[in-house]
Amino acid sequence: MDAQLGPYSQLRDRYDDALDLLDEVLVMFSTEPAEKAMSRLVSGLCEVKRNLDAGDWRSFRSDWMHHPLARIVHQDPLTSWAYRKPWTYPGDARLLDFIYREASVADDLSSASELGGAIYGFTSDMRAARAIRARRRNLTQLVDRVACERGRPISVLTLAAGHLREAEQSRALAAGEIARWAALDQDTEVLAHIADAFPDSAVRPVGGSVRGMIAGQYDLGTFDVIYAAGLYDHLSEPLAKHLTEVAFEMLNSGGELLVTNFARGIDDAAYIESFMDWQLRFRDESEIEEIWSGLPGPAVAARRLFNDEHQSILYGLVQRT
Repeated sequence: MDAQLGPYSQLRDRYDDALDLLDEVLVMFSTEPAEKAMSRLVSGLCEVKRNLDAGDWRSFRSDWMHHPLARIVHQDPLTSWAYRKPWTYPGDARLLDFIYREASVADDLSSASELGGAIYGFTSDMRAARAIRARRRNLTQLVDRVACERGRPISVLTLAAGHLREAEQSRALAAGEIARWAALDQDTEVLAHIADAFPDSAVRPVGGSVRGMIAGQYDLGTFDVIYAAGLYDHLSEPLAKHLTEVAFEMLNSGGELLVTNFARGIDDAAYIESFMDWQLRFRDESEIEEIWSGLPGPAVAARRLFNDEHQSILYGLVQRT
């Protein structure tokens, strides 16, 4: 008889508490506003993750798709895009555009169901999404601050640039205070977008990868600002550490290197990992410190490690002597 049970029934045998949560939220979608149902789902998944061991959580992350709730939640264009990965890799530039609420995703939003639009209103305003929008603002402010302090046109390098949305808001770029802004990415469509978005400007798209950077395959020169936004969320510790050391050596005297990483233990993590299938490497402060532990001490003028205002993304800022 067991062999005749569907995947949903087999799943219930293993995760009764987790499935009770999904059943509860499924009912809430027919009796409560979408925001309330989603809030219960996100908070409940956080509790489920805490109560399951790592192996069972990994199994649940894939098994939840057998539950009828999946068809409801994936009416949300943001959650659906993250899960389907049409560009074949996680955290792509278009996913960020959904989070940024860019005009480029307007057609996707208008074609979504009414319920899907309501769920998007919730997911695009989760704490993690607000932190990503704040990160874009913080990156712009970093570039503009350094340009103001130098009093001369500066050079900037963005690693895994995506659509480089932060440059759209840069006062320094608009004022001609940036001599060169190299936007490194390995996605050719992303590079084409950057070229179209920033014609006749200091921005230059550069095709390349993290491993190519580490191997010294690109003659990029030196920079006053180097930063990586979501890149480190997807790098192993050895790769992140090596890249940090290589990037630090590319700084001019007084130059600044900024890396960011989603913080370990954020409430949205369980939803991101399950329904969005967006697998991130969450880190704490000690793990960020380990990433830059190989930097040559005498060459480090200052370093600062801090959490953002949403307590979701860690920032590590290092300045060269």
